[in-house]
Amino acid sequence: MATGPQAASRQLRPGLTDPTPVSGRLVLLLACSLLGCGPPAEVDPLPFPPAGPDAAPDPSAPGPFPVGVRTLRIEDSGRRKPDGTPRVLVIEVWYPALQASRGGPGETYDVKSLLTDEQRARVADAQVPVLETAAVRDAPPSRVHGPYPLVVFSHGQAAVRWQSTYFTVLLASHGYVVAAPDHEGNTLADALRGTLSTPTASFDARPTDVTVVVNRLARMPEGDPLRQLVDIDRLAVAGHSFGAVTALRVAVTDKRVKAIVPQAPANAELAWLGYTLPVQLGIPVMVQAAHKDRTLPWDEHTSPTWAALAPPRHLLDIVEGGHFTFTDLCAFDLASLAAKLELDLPGVDVAKVLGDGCGPPAPPPGVAQPLINHFAVGFLNAALRGSQGSPSLLSQEVADRFGPGVATVLSEP
Repeated sequence: MATGPQAASRQLRPGLTDPTPVSGRLVLLLACSLLGCGPPAEVDPLPFPPAGPDAAPDPSAPGPFPVGVRTLRIEDSGRRKPDGTPRVLVIEVWYPALQASRGGPGETYDVKSLLTDEQRARVADAQVPVLETAAVRDAPPSRVHGPYPLVVFSHGQAAVRWQSTYFTVLLASHGYVVAAPDHEGNTLADALRGTLSTPTASFDARPTDVTVVVNRLARMPEGDPLRQLVDIDRLAVAGHSFGAVTALRVAVTDKRVKAIVPQAPANAELAWLGYTLPVQLGIPVMVQAAHKDRTLPWDEHTSPTWAALAPPRHLLDIVEGGHFTFTDLCAFDLASLAAKLELDLPGVDVAKVLGDGCGPPAPPPGVAQPLINHFAVGFLNAALRGSQGSPSLLSQEVADRFGPGVATVLSEP
């Protein structure tokens, strides 16, 4: 005889009677009243299996989950700013959502939201594109297929937590919780408002930010929709530029990290300043970089970083790409905004910087972003989801399908 939630939620076709004896049903009801059978288990069938030991879905295409998004705010009372107030982390969290969320209104991101009221008035006539995503704000998470691996994404210097939604949203659709904090004092909002801190001030703060985010998501309060949604034993860190430095540092300081994806990284010796060299991470690494990067030139940064890493290591080199090929920031006319606001960023030519990988000869986003996603998501599917078929997708032959000569791939498992 079926017992427990299965029997309690049994549905009978019209004309049939429940064969369970009356005494059995009374015992079942009594047991449920004393022990609690709970509601029927969530049923959320997927259109195809996510990556796993027996599945290796196309990592450049959307995964089987619609995506939800929430914004969290953490006050880290253990770290105080000069004015005595706690350090604040605003975090964007993308996560696998219920199938019923599919096709819901997608979240949009507007650079103008980062400006002060006075600044918005000054650029009211500026036609700045809005970044559109498929993530549905506050969609209910799909719990039945979780808990999910956690990937923390760290933005670049003077950037923003939603700088790479082409990657973070797609990754969530493959069955990951993706958390991206704004590193306070080092964000695009700080740059636009003239409050940008020095890189030195953020060097040690950023890795601690990542650890704080991981700890919070591991211990969400009772009743929170994200509670127990992450599997902290399957943790990775990804990041762009200064965020890549952050990923390299966190991999040393937080032994829970199982894999990292540094994009357009600075020299690893800089990232590991203060640690005993050579550093042996002992985890898989997927370096993604561009050979024509003018902000962090290949020979000075990517090449020595690659040399400092031991297998298992993988490299995706976008041959004609630049520093910002790895972000969504090219979609915004930030140079015009900076000019209208008369921003004076010491040592920074905004127009020149954002021209690094945002146009020819760099491949267009329609080519570069699926390529970046393919290798980053495929790598994480193998490292965190145990997908035995995914490593074979990380080859030069597969990269050439995105365009002959667009990328060079090196892999040392």
